[in-house]
Amino acid sequence: MSNPISILKDLCELASKGNELLKKHFLSSIQKELLRAAAQSGEFCVLQADQLSYPIIRAGSKNMGDGNNPASLAEYYEAFKSLCSNGYIEHAGDALFRFTKGGFDKARKLT
Repeated sequence: MSNPISILKDLCELASKGNELLKKHFLSSIQKELLRAAAQSGEFCVLQADQLSYPIIRAGSKNMGDGNNPASLAEYYEAFKSLCSNGYIEHAGDALFRFTKGGFDKARKLT
């Protein structure tokens, strides 16, 4: 008989890996909004200010989120980080980020 702890451990690890794959393929509405906003230029800028809890993400020429609402800024920041970890966005220098080929492909599918 197999050890139930080992079976549960393996099941949890498998579920975690599956969840990460789902996040990459099924984007949130905010992630889609970020991709659409930057579809033309492919560029993002991360704007930081001392008085803000979270940075403002500028996608293309549009500031995303409500600068007066920390929860809104946190949502866009988390969505941006997720797009980076999925390989759709890469760091270009200083506060500038840009689409990878995969990011351009994904954004084109949404527009």
